[in-house]
Amino acid sequence: MKVVSEGPVRITRATIEAAWRRRKKGRRLILRDDECRGLALVVNPTGMTWSYSYRPRGIDAITGRRPANRSVTLGNPATLAPDEARVAANQVKGAASTGADPAADRKAKAQTAQRQRALTMARLVEDYSKALPRRPKLRGTGLPSPGHVAEELAQVNAGMTALEAKDRPVGGITAADVRRVIGDLAVKPATARARFGALSRFFDWCQEEEYIEANPCAIIPRSRRPKALPARSHFLTMSELVRVWKAAAKLASVYRDLARFLIAVPCRRGEAANLDWSHVDLADAVWTMPGAMTKNGDAHRIHLPELALAILRQRHADAGNPRVGLAFPAPRFGNAIDTFSSVKTDVDEAAGLVGWRWHDLRRSFATTLGEAGVAEPVADAVLNHRQSATRGGVLGVYQRAQRWPDQVAAMKTWGATLEAALAGKPVASNVVRLHAQTA
Repeated sequence: MKVVSEGPVRITRATIEAAWRRRKKGRRLILRDDECRGLALVVNPTGMTWSYSYRPRGIDAITGRRPANRSVTLGNPATLAPDEARVAANQVKGAASTGADPAADRKAKAQTAQRQRALTMARLVEDYSKALPRRPKLRGTGLPSPGHVAEELAQVNAGMTALEAKDRPVGGITAADVRRVIGDLAVKPATARARFGALSRFFDWCQEEEYIEANPCAIIPRSRRPKALPARSHFLTMSELVRVWKAAAKLASVYRDLARFLIAVPCRRGEAANLDWSHVDLADAVWTMPGAMTKNGDAHRIHLPELALAILRQRHADAGNPRVGLAFPAPRFGNAIDTFSSVKTDVDEAAGLVGWRWHDLRRSFATTLGEAGVAEPVADAVLNHRQSATRGGVLGVYQRAQRWPDQVAAMKTWGATLEAALAGKPVASNVVRLHAQTA
């Protein structure tokens, strides 16, 4: 494009109108203002703008010369009259005289704004979904389980929908936005806490990746955040356990066996669903869980009572006595079962029970054995709780014994108690009753 420079002249509205009539295709006309050195009206074939040129102060540290001239676009004659353009030019001149570089600052600011507009929440949630499975757990050791990843992403996506933020820059989401979303869930405190936590962890990741300067959830005072629910203390009595055991008979065989195994062995439901034949020694009645399977990341072994062994032996034989593979594979695809809610619904209907959870079975184990005189550290060891939970101070740090013989005796007591209850009999006289011991 041909560039024609004229002036300096005093630019007025009449000068602007005359210059616009002179526009030509393929030519750029630059009219320099005589009242404000550096200010110019740039007339292109399709539009006009005000431009101010200046030279930054100082010497370039690399070349040893003064920096080249810079140009800043101030606006156009439709929004800035000539006198207003001169005021804007003098403001840039004043900033440059202090050593600043307004053109570079504006460019950096524009690039930052453009980058922020590109970093929409939907795009970053997609990146987060790829990073989360490789992101170390905040508690314990190792990586999050697939189930945890799926649940976490479901909460983040639900939060994104509630925030109406799919196409919003993540940097524009405020603490007020988050408070509004959490406030809408006031009648669902458990959901509110889960969603707040998932969003906070997502924004933590965004901050670590330098997509945002601060986590908006962290700005919210603790007094305004969703409160933790009271610890659940519900457990099933022996008669209720018997009802659940018998109700499981109406389920498909794998769900029946898994439900009964969870009663016989006080493990977490995910641990049972991922039980692999390579981890089980049926001859010695021992199930050894690798650390990757457990909640606290600690490898754990548990003695299997006869009720659990009977279930596993039958399933092992029916599967052809494999060395590896899931003991309770999902019927359709053979993966780990994750439909515990629907299974429980069927059990509830058959047993006539409501208000319990699978995790309550572990509390039933601890409560029943506590009544039988089993020491709490032994029950905790069977449940694979960190020993420091029941051993405070120095003792909790240095006492790491797992008391395996006591664990075996505790599981035998549990198995015998269940068998007696299922048979409708009192606890047999040969059941080993453990008395409280000091750790």
